Amino acid sequence: MRKNPVKVGIPDNLVPKRRREIFTRKNFNPARTMVLGFLVIVIAGTALLKLPISTRDRISAPFLTALFTSTSATCVTGLVVEDTIHAWSVFGDVVILCLIQIGGLGFMAITTVFFFLMNRKIDLSQRLLMAQSLNLHDRQGVVGLVRHALAGTFIFEGLGAAILWFRFYPEFGLWKGLGMGVFHSISAFCNAGFNLLGDSGHYSSLASHSYDAIITGTIMLLVVIGGLGFFVWEDILRSRRFRKLHLHSKMVLVVTVILIVSGWAVFYFAERTNPDTIGNMSGFDAVFASLFQAVMPRSGGFCVVSQASLRGVSKMLAIILMLIGGSAGSTAGGIKNVTVGIIFLSALRSLRGEKRLTIFRRTIPEPQIVSALSMMVLALTACFAGTAAIAFIQPDLPFSSVAFEMVSAVATCGLSCGITPDLLPASNIIITTCMFFGRVGIMTIGMATFINRTRVERMKHPDTWIMM
Repeated sequence: MRKNPVKVGIPDNLVPKRRREIFTRKNFNPARTMVLGFLVIVIAGTALLKLPISTRDRISAPFLTALFTSTSATCVTGLVVEDTIHAWSVFGDVVILCLIQIGGLGFMAITTVFFFLMNRKIDLSQRLLMAQSLNLHDRQGVVGLVRHALAGTFIFEGLGAAILWFRFYPEFGLWKGLGMGVFHSISAFCNAGFNLLGDSGHYSSLASHSYDAIITGTIMLLVVIGGLGFFVWEDILRSRRFRKLHLHSKMVLVVTVILIVSGWAVFYFAERTNPDTIGNMSGFDAVFASLFQAVMPRSGGFCVVSQASLRGVSKMLAIILMLIGGSAGSTAGGIKNVTVGIIFLSALRSLRGEKRLTIFRRTIPEPQIVSALSMMVLALTACFAGTAAIAFIQPDLPFSSVAFEMVSAVATCGLSCGITPDLLPASNIIITTCMFFGRVGIMTIGMATFINRTRVERMKHPDTWIMM
């Protein structure tokens, strides 16, 4: 009788290359790679902004200031502890702009550019990373989607830069006007909110150019286009008709229009008699400023009126819009408009006593509804915990402003009530951490931490009902 051969361990250097690739791929974790990738970019940006050449006074910036600015730019948030135009030199502005572009597209999309330029083949692990960075569940066709996303990004940013340069040229001259156009076009398309127009006053954003409908209108369009998402562009170009679009694209477009129109109406009627915001503007300027204010909390981060001067209902609406954000797979932040749409429609389903959630003749699986609720709960928990921590550390700050700032950080929006420069180091670190978690994704960070520790369920326990 033949005996089974004895299994002897083989040193790693003698394992065939193909087997080593299989072992590596088996333990491959796209979520962990994304977290580490963004962390490396933040650290590199911090080191560059710490250089004396990065500041206007040629003195090395404080570490927390450089770290906060690097995180805010990489996470396309827009919150700042030092006004960009007054604190950073041309070199520092270029560093911030590069961080915004990398953060807006995702570091894997930027890496893909080099693969295209070197004509290198993109392997399975890189396709998984690309799909993860765009929030796609299927890696099929992801290379083509990234190629089109990169092309579309540079086309929209180029057109936006040309229009803005045309308007900035009379005021700033040829080369500075071109630089201003490029900076604000990329910042707007990536939903970053960084600007170089605060020379009329500290942290005034676009207030000095609120009268210019071409500048504010171009920035507003770039924010909306960037917030729709790469998949929606691809779907619109391919389908051309609304009824032929995928369910995701239909929901993105419908929810986006509802949020912008409803936000526009609420901001206008709530602030029309407020002299500190739009009360002293002409009819057209007030209407346009209200539209701008309705768009920017969806992760844009620019403003033409003081956010601290908004009335209570307007602040509450801005917080809600910031928390919702833009579309999945876009440059915008927040918990995403489709996520909120699914949660809202699921609640209506429960009120009607229906067992399935059907949208545009498509049924949403229960696990996806649970994921949407999980994202909402995690985002709210982060906002509540961060707000409570800063309110405890600095009880002298207005609670509403702290909550506004925290939601802006978690949703990577960038709108501010002006308290960011007054934050103590501990509060500064809390905001920085929340910006990073908001951009990379709380669930992504959780998967990166716990995915290899998940227990395999070997049995199913009996179902039961509990009182709610």
